[in-house]
Amino acid sequence: MSNRKKMLSGWIRVFTSPLPTYGWGIALRGKLMGMLLKASGKNLKLAPAVHVYNPGRLSVGHHVYIGFNTYIGDGDITLDDEVVLGPFCSITGGNHLYREGSVRFGGYEYKPVHIGKGTWLGSHVSVLAGVIIGKGCLIASGAVVTKDVPDGVIVGGVPAKIIKENDLNSGADKGNQES
Repeated sequence: MSNRKKMLSGWIRVFTSPLPTYGWGIALRGKLMGMLLKASGKNLKLAPAVHVYNPGRLSVGHHVYIGFNTYIGDGDITLDDEVVLGPFCSITGGNHLYREGSVRFGGYEYKPVHIGKGTWLGSHVSVLAGVIIGKGCLIASGAVVTKDVPDGVIVGGVPAKIIKENDLNSGADKGNQES
């Protein structure tokens, strides 16, 4: 079943590419992909060209948005409620291993990845296997997250380091964004 889901994920990516990059287009992509996932909450939205390598190992909560050309690799990956992934992100739950000095036939080591409620990954963020990112975090564009991140902080850099605490109420007086 896993290989079939991988194939269907690819077909969804190809056949939904002409759909709009907003509104019903991202909602339909999310609905179709959600049927393949290990677990999917309501209102999953996918921008075009999202590649989910192994949908049977991805769990997403409610109101998750996955941005343009994001790659979600193999391994057990969890995106809690209200997670937002910017464009060109990469999240992978597996690492290559070496055999006789070469990675080509060395196999893989899997470690789960967990991204907490309300966290936002800016564009071009990479999250490596085994990382847990807390609730309400902001991961700055271009960051490479190699270690766990506590709740409510802003991190950035290569490798990512804590920059400061996040203002978890910065939009309280701004009204709701369109769902």
